[in-house]
Amino acid sequence: MPSPAFPGMFLAFAAAVLLLFASISPPAWDQVDFLSARVGDTVTVYGVFGECIKGGACSKRSVGYDLVVYGASNVNSNPTALHNLTYILILHPIGGFLALLAFIFGVIGIAAASRVSTIIMAVMSFFAAVVTLVAFVIDMVLWNILRNRIRDAGYSATLGNANWFTVAAFGALLLSFCTSLCGACGRFATGRAAGEKY
Repeated sequence: MPSPAFPGMFLAFAAAVLLLFASISPPAWDQVDFLSARVGDTVTVYGVFGECIKGGACSKRSVGYDLVVYGASNVNSNPTALHNLTYILILHPIGGFLALLAFIFGVIGIAAASRVSTIIMAVMSFFAAVVTLVAFVIDMVLWNILRNRIRDAGYSATLGNANWFTVAAFGALLLSFCTSLCGACGRFATGRAAGEKY
């Protein structure tokens, strides 16, 4: 009989992977981005720790960075409020770490038939979901403001796939929380002989 902790564990793992992909966005990897801005032939992509010219040079990695639209001089892309929002992008890897902890407690819950581990997995999934939701709200505010400023200056800008990884991770974590909570009330073993632990 499969463990009642399995669905929550699987969803927490999926969320951790999605948040990992969102976190290794530019300057580490320019194939995943939150926003892509095109000025002539120059495409700037933005991530958690910096920005890159697609297929070219990148900014140095840092928590909080200056938003630069390469090739455009008439875009007010770095007022203090937007710059300060880039510091909050660190919530993506934090949410991913909490999702990973939920997954680890799920594995323990399955391996040891432990109700306590499943409850801890539910709690970790809840906290990871809250952190991921806050990160997604900040994403929508930051990247939509910057996208509108770039478009107002006459250039093109589109939201990237990392935004959708984040919202998918939030959905997976919410489902992980619900299924873990239900799983904690489930049957873990058939009596003491099966090694049920509380």
